[in-house]
This record gives sequence, C-alpha cells and structure tokens, in this order.
Amino acid sequence: MAERTRPHLSFTLLCDDVRQEMGGKVSLMGIFENIYSRSFPAVHPRLATINEWTDGTGEFDTTLRILSPDRKIIIRETMTRLKLTNAGSKHRDISIHLNVEFKNPGTYWIENYLDGILVNSIPLNVLLIKEKSFH
Repeated sequence: MAERTRPHLSFTLLCDDVRQEMGGKVSLMGIFENIYSRSFPAVHPRLATINEWTDGTGEFDTTLRILSPDRKIIIRETMTRLKLTNAGSKHRDISIHLNVEFKNPGTYWIENYLDGILVNSIPLNVLLIKEKSFH
C-alpha cells in the first residue's frame, strides 16, 4: 500500500460563485465573510466555497459543514474524496450551496474535516440590517 501523508488545507474562501476557466484557472466572484439581511429567516441564494488541499499524498475523505451558531445543527453538508498523487499536487474542492436558510442573525460556522478530523472552522457572520429612517 502506498504511503499516505496528510495534506494541508491552504485556504477556505466563501464567495457568490466559483468558475473553472479554460487553462485550469479558477475565477471567484464576490468573496465575502458577512451576509446581511433585513429580515429573518433569511435565504442566501447562492453560497460557494473553495478549499485548496496541498502537501499530501494518498486518498482522503473530506467533509464541509455549514453549522448553526451553537454548532448543533448542520445546515448543509458535502462530502468528497480527494486524491493527491505527490507532495506537489493540489486539490481544489468547490462546493455550491443554493438557497441556504439562516433562521436568525448570528455567527454561523463553516467547518472542514479530513478523514473525520476537524481541520478548520471559519466564521460566517449573518447580520440584521435596519432600515434607515429618512424623516
């Protein structure tokens, strides 16, 4: 059996969309860390994530979860299998989530797991914006 070396998660980014371009380029549209809404529950029409795994070899299971502020409710979950053939390999995992519902304002969490072990946790602030009065 080939030797496995756990990869490193170089980055996790949240944005409105991710597109694979000709020649292997990746385009990210609308990178953000906050979502604003005038009322709740709020539905965000499109939330994309991109993770880049590097410096590892072998096959691994990854899980991405969007969690409630108390981290008890999984709002969305995606699972993928990544394969890195050598230490110089990179794997970019893109996940698109449509119509994500946020019941209340608060700090939600994007968590990434590698073979069931938590690798990182990214805050996603969902904020109530109040209408301005023009009196």
